[in-house]
Amino acid sequence: MTFSPSQFLSQHWQKSPVVLRRFFTDFEDPIDEHDLAGLAQEEDVDSRIIAYADNQWHVTHGPIASFDEACQGQWTLLVQAVDRYIPEVSELMAAFDFIPYWRMDDVMISFANPGAGVGPHEDQYDVFLIQGKGSRQWRVGEPGQYTEHFPHPNLRQLQTFPTWKTFTLYPGDVLYIPPGWPHDGIAESDCLTYSIGFRAPDTALLAQQLAEGLIGGELTGERYSDPELATRSHPAMVNQSEITALKQLLLSQLSSTEFDQNLMRFLSDQQLPYNLPDSLLTTEELCHELEDGATYVLASGCHPIYPQRQPADHFLFYVNGEQFTASYNDRESVECLLKGDPVDAAWMRTLSTLAFMDIMTILINKGYWERMDT
Repeated sequence: MTFSPSQFLSQHWQKSPVVLRRFFTDFEDPIDEHDLAGLAQEEDVDSRIIAYADNQWHVTHGPIASFDEACQGQWTLLVQAVDRYIPEVSELMAAFDFIPYWRMDDVMISFANPGAGVGPHEDQYDVFLIQGKGSRQWRVGEPGQYTEHFPHPNLRQLQTFPTWKTFTLYPGDVLYIPPGWPHDGIAESDCLTYSIGFRAPDTALLAQQLAEGLIGGELTGERYSDPELATRSHPAMVNQSEITALKQLLLSQLSSTEFDQNLMRFLSDQQLPYNLPDSLLTTEELCHELEDGATYVLASGCHPIYPQRQPADHFLFYVNGEQFTASYNDRESVECLLKGDPVDAAWMRTLSTLAFMDIMTILINKGYWERMDT
């Protein structure tokens, strides 16, 4: 049966788990456990090993110095944001581009030996679990009030939960789990699992963006005033009109164009690895390269975004927390660029002028787009 994004969104997204059998036909792992272990030895890569041995849980954080020491009993190696380092892993995200880029977080990859898992737990975000080599059994429960415990200071689990359904995943299968649905996966053999996670900012994070915008001067802060102040029956009393006026100060900032832009910068910020090209380009050099047959593509894990509501005379978009401006006449070409179309001579000729090539040069020099190997 052909996968229908609209049917999936209406029936399952944030509603109920579902297994998508053979979502990837003839699936081939873009990475193996040896490559994953190599990443786990890097200083800037977030990794850990969770092991269960001698009736105890153990957690070793990367960079991993000794796998022999950490990989005892039943163990799982987990590496975050592998899509930002391996282009072939980043390409897995394209299968889920029916979900907005700003919601996409990263691809975490785990390798587990038989019988291993990280324990029963629940996540507060949506996740697609792609099965690579091997097989894994997943036990899934329904949302509820479950008791958490910490068998290790760095490991949060659920004590138990009743089983709703059990699924066994094989290469190319995908299990979708909405937020708040408890689950527990156990490897049946040596296996790789690719976890496509999604961002869901809470009110604390959004309030932090407002506060940082005001403190940093990106937003124009107003001060409370009361020129019509009148006497009242008691000096300790705060009038409801004053409470309303104070809240309105915040609401006026939330409704401002400046906060919209601040929010877009936040939603686009992926904290991509610092990956400058070996040599910086000039705009003239870039144009010559494209005419000579060069092609540039989005860097691994990079997901640019733009707001639906745009100014009348230009087009705004955001990459990794930065705002960029294009001519409104180039909107169609830039939208193709942001979706992942390659930057080549044919694309360049769709621009109304070559003015945007100055911005394209900056994007490449920042490492957000990279030259495709020929």
